[in-house]
Parts: sequence; C-alpha cells; structure tokens
Amino acid sequence: MDRRQVVAVMQQALEHHNAGRLIEAERLYREILRADPNQPDALHLLGQVAIRCDALEQGIELTRRAIALNPTNNSYKVHLATALCAISNWQEAVEVLRAALQRKPRDYDVLLALGAILVDRGQPGPAAEYLNKCVKLKPSSADVRNNLGMMHMINGEYQAAEREFRRAIALNPGFTGAFDNLLFLRSYNVLGTPAQLLADHREWDRVFGAAGRAHAYVHSRQQPPGRKLKIGYVSPDFRRHAVGYFVEPLLREHDRSQYEIWCYAELEASDPVSHRLHLLVDGWRFTQNLDDRTLARRIHDDGIDILIDLAGHTKGNRLGAFTYKPAPVQATYLGYFSTTGLAAIDYWISDDVLHPAGSIEQSVEQVWRLPRCCLAIEPPAVAPPVSVRPAGEAVTFGSFNDLTKITPLTVERWSSILLQLPQSRLMMKARQLDDQGVCQRLQTQFAGHGIDAQRLILRGWSATQAEHLASYGEVDIALDSMPRTGGSTTMEGLWMGVPLVTLQGGRFIERLSSTMLEAIGHHELIASTPEDYITKAVALAGDPERLQRLRAGLRPLVQSSPLCDGRGLARALEQAYRDMWQGWLSGAAVGPHVDHHAG
Repeated sequence: MDRRQVVAVMQQALEHHNAGRLIEAERLYREILRADPNQPDALHLLGQVAIRCDALEQGIELTRRAIALNPTNNSYKVHLATALCAISNWQEAVEVLRAALQRKPRDYDVLLALGAILVDRGQPGPAAEYLNKCVKLKPSSADVRNNLGMMHMINGEYQAAEREFRRAIALNPGFTGAFDNLLFLRSYNVLGTPAQLLADHREWDRVFGAAGRAHAYVHSRQQPPGRKLKIGYVSPDFRRHAVGYFVEPLLREHDRSQYEIWCYAELEASDPVSHRLHLLVDGWRFTQNLDDRTLARRIHDDGIDILIDLAGHTKGNRLGAFTYKPAPVQATYLGYFSTTGLAAIDYWISDDVLHPAGSIEQSVEQVWRLPRCCLAIEPPAVAPPVSVRPAGEAVTFGSFNDLTKITPLTVERWSSILLQLPQSRLMMKARQLDDQGVCQRLQTQFAGHGIDAQRLILRGWSATQAEHLASYGEVDIALDSMPRTGGSTTMEGLWMGVPLVTLQGGRFIERLSSTMLEAIGHHELIASTPEDYITKAVALAGDPERLQRLRAGLRPLVQSSPLCDGRGLARALEQAYRDMWQGWLSGAAVGPHVDHHAG
C-alpha cells in the first residue's frame, strides 16, 4: 500500500469512525497497519476505537505507541490523558499534559484538557492558571467558559460560576453540557424560588427537547395488563459512585419472574462496581457511542416498558434520549435533586420525607411517593470495624461532604457550634482540600467567624475507599451541610458509627439526610430551625455516654433498617412500576401517592 492508498483508506476509515461505524473503522485501520505497522495516525485512531469500545488498556497501549512514533503530536497526548483519567490514573494524565506544554506552551487543546482535569480533581487554583491562558488564546470559546464555571463552582464561588455558564450558553446556545451545569448549580445551591427553578428546567426542554418531540414514539395501549415488564435504567454512574452503591441492592433483588431488567450505561470506562452490576441484570448496553436519537431507537427496539433516568442534569446524563419517549412510561429517580423539566418524563420517584404533603417543590413530573424510604444501599465491603473513640478527648465534629455544599451559611452555623465548645475541632475531608489555596480560603472564612485555623483538620483525597472510610474513626459527630444535605456521606458516616445532625428544609435537596435518619428511627437528630440545629449539635457533644451508645449501635441499626433492605425497596418499586403501567394502559395517573406540583 503506497502513501496515496494509505491516505485514501485513512479517509474512508475516518468517515466510518465519525459516523460511529466502529467495526468498519477498525478493519480499515488494521489494514493500514498490516501495510505499515508504524503508521502513528492509524495506531492512535485504532486506540480511540478501542477506548470507545471499553477496551481502555488496549487503547492506552496503542496511543502510547503512536506517541513514541510521533512525540510532537499533542492531540495524541490529550487523548492519552483522557483515557488515563478514565482508569483513575490522574497523576500520569497531568504529567503527560504538562510535558506536552514544555514543547508547545500555548497549545490551547492541551491547556484546556489540563484545566478540565484539575477541575475534576477539585484543584481550582492550579486549574485557573491553565484556563485563564485558554481565555487569552480563545476568548470566545464556550468550552473554556464552561470549565471556568465548574472551577468557580467547586471553589464555592456560585455567582461567578453562574456567570460563566451563562456566557458559555450565550456563545453556544446548543451547548447542553453548560445548560446542565447551570441547572445543577442553581438546584444544588437553591439559587432561586421553586417557580424559578421549574422555569429554568422547562427552558432546557424547550431548547433541547424539540427534536425528540418531533420524532416521539407512539405506543399501543392494547397490551395484557399483567404481563412481565421490561424495566430500563439509564445512568452514567454504574460505577464507583454514590448512584452505583444505591442501585446495586435494587438490581440484585428485582423479581426476575415478573420483571426483566436492562441497564443503559454511559461509561467512559468500567470498574469493579460496573462489572458487578453488569452481572446482576438481564441486558446491558454501553451508550457512549450513541447519539440521542439512536439511543432512543435502541431502547424502543429493546421493548422497554418503563424507562428510569438515574442522572437528571448531572454529568453524562442521557435526557436527550428521553425526549423521544422511547418507552411508554418514563420516570426519574435517585441521581438528581430537582425536576428534570422534561414533559416526556412522567414521574419523579420519591418518598413521604423527601416530598411531604404540601411540599414547596415544583416539578413537571408527577411525584410518586413510595410507602417507605426510597433509598437502600449496598454496605461497603471494605469498611473497617467501627472504632472506639478515646474517652475524655475533646469532641471532633466532621464533614466529608464535597466543598460545593459548604455554603457561607454552613460555615457561619458550624462556627457558632465551635464557639460554644472552645475545645472542639472540626475535621473536613474533600477532594478540593488537596489544593492549599482552597484550604487557606476556608481557613479565612472560619477566621471571619472567630475560629482559629488550628481548630480545623483539613484532609484531601483518599487513595482507596477503605482509607476514606477509616477516616470516620476520627470523628465523633457529623455536621450536615445546608441547604444541600449529604447523601452518600450521610450513609457512610452512619455505617461507621458517626451520628449526624441535619437541618431539614423545605425542598428535596434539603431533606436527603432526613429520610435516612427517619428510616433508622433517629428523628431527634433532625433540626427544624438553625437555632435547633446548633442546640442539638452542642447538646450531643456534651453527652459522652449517648455518643458512645450511638457509636456502638448505629451500624447494626442501619443493617436492620430499610436502608439495607434492598428486597423491600425492590418490592415497593415493583408495585409502583406495576401501578404506573396499569395507569398508562388506562390513560390515567394513578395511586394514592401521586400528586403534581407544576402549578
């Protein structure tokens, strides 16, 4: 094969590759490599095919070979760094990109990739250096503005984050990722009234749902009412992630005689959790190579009856596919904390604590309350035994929540607690605390309320889950964040014997910890006012005998509660699915647990 033929075959391969015809593209890349085993572009692109087909290690090795043959090609290095991040090799990814900048310090793509990786790792200070250089090179780049928004958000600079997300959308009105991030930010930090948040989410559907509505599937209601149902779960988080841990017991306990379970996984790479989940279900499809319309067609052709979104507007969601209404009944559950805004999604699955009667929450979806806590978790197998805290030591409060949840109001109220207990300390653990600039900013915030930096214990990322969980052994009482409460961290702390004091607000996002505490019978740890929150925390700190009882009893209590009853959750959801299905067949919303808050 001469050079001209290589160019022609490469062009054909790229056409297949860009159209998602990966098998055809792979065949042609291999044809080129048989003629020239050292053709770097073919090696690199074959590596990209392998990565998209979930063969990460193979893809990384092919990309390394391409770089060895053409070390000045920085696009190879950007793709290598992306793949390394997918297998959690963040340090090498950063090193690869920093080395690339030594050759070409003004390479926009490398600067952007490096900034994005550092943002994802919770290091806004180092990320700013690279993203600000990107702004100078391409001031009209929506991608840069979106990453700057993420940088500000993880640094607790919410107004600056919103400004950058809106700039990104103005520069590229079709940028779904920036719009998702804006909705996430506004919902996460309750920036706006319930009516405003509903309007924001409906705007997403107006802008991005039009194509789906124009080509929506029509489903026949002439079906046997009691037949076996196909349930599809859609998520980017079937992996080591809070959603992965919450969904595992549900997938394990579904009644396979009545329900066929499918998962649609938007994954850059699989991990041990992904592999476990894959083995629990009847059908598993990777979706990262499919556009929304193609994914919707695949779901429809798979015959899914009830389709469940597990992501909302979080990173990697596939809400665009839901707009095509590929399943007769569609619902959102578990992975988000606000309405999706999609007219195509029928239900928001919740419970009586998260959505009490008269809730101020507003949603497009009808709220379906399960008759029990809507959460159950797979207890972490690597969790160490609950430790015994030394008697007579000063109380250590703790929060392992991401710093995006630690609002100025949270800092103020935690400071009030610390001021009433002069010997107490506060341990905070979050990915952002590997950045010394973030630590200093946090210390300054607390100093503004009279709290000396010596009373703060600041910890960053743990290499393993076991190491992370062991850190709870240094904490006596967990303090919840506000308005956004903990989720997986609440469950982790309870499992590790650490009681949590939470402030219950009016919205779903302010009540996640409450539904878990109610499920284990500890309503007394739920505060109704800021003053009550402070009083409860101080009183608990002053009662060492009660703390010892709680520490010894929480894990067995959680273990015997609805929080570890995956089978009970599966039965409750299956009844909900069956009632939703019967309601759809009859053309009516059904069930005593349904209401509608869109106004």
